Amino acid sequence: MNYGMYLAATGVLTSMYRQDVLANNLANVNTVGFKPDVVYTRLRLPERLESGGASPQQLLERLGGGHLLSPTRLDLTQGSLTDTGNDLDLAIEGEGFFVVRSTGPGDEQLRLTRDGRFTLNRAGELVMAGTGMSLLDTENQPIRLDRTATVHVRSNGELVQDGKVRATLRIAAATDQSQLSKLGNNLLTVNSNDPQALRPADGRLLQRHLESSAVNPVMMLNAMISASKAASANLKMMQYHDHMIGQAVNTLGRVA
Repeated sequence: MNYGMYLAATGVLTSMYRQDVLANNLANVNTVGFKPDVVYTRLRLPERLESGGASPQQLLERLGGGHLLSPTRLDLTQGSLTDTGNDLDLAIEGEGFFVVRSTGPGDEQLRLTRDGRFTLNRAGELVMAGTGMSLLDTENQPIRLDRTATVHVRSNGELVQDGKVRATLRIAAATDQSQLSKLGNNLLTVNSNDPQALRPADGRLLQRHLESSAVNPVMMLNAMISASKAASANLKMMQYHDHMIGQAVNTLGRVA
């Protein structure tokens, strides 16, 4: 295969991959507590090292091996905090996530989220307004409150009603942040079976506040434009190589 064509093709794939990730970030600019993905790529080894060849080819060495895709990672930058006036809207200032669990039978997997929009269901359990998943306390149990009493949330996670502490919210962080992955519905999971994969976080709670998306729309749009230009440039380079191959076949390969 034409080496230049291959390098241009990897550039197209990498740029389109960047566009997809950046577009998803931009689409969630108004999603509560959303954490954007960061695009990572890695350099491919030069042809000599990739193929195990013994004699170096100086031209190919200077060209390099192009770029390959790498898994995205989360940008855990703190989003801005907005006062909502709703007693059950919570935000975490600093590190950490709310720990939630599905109410479905047999589903014991814990999920993490920064979406602090909570409400009380018919049973008086504190659940996510968007998914209905139960918010868990420090004992990994659902939190039940009196629907008729005002709730006060302290910065350490204690929920107080009528002067009594009814429960303490669990705020956790991943021991290895590279193990975090998205599940949809603004939820995260830790890709590890290690019981120590989650540790207590030192973030503090703010009642009647929500965390905005951490996406910077201006920077994200500029990055998308840059990725689009890079994809177009590499596509044009592929056209040049295709034209040169056609010239070689039709002209240089012609038998007189």
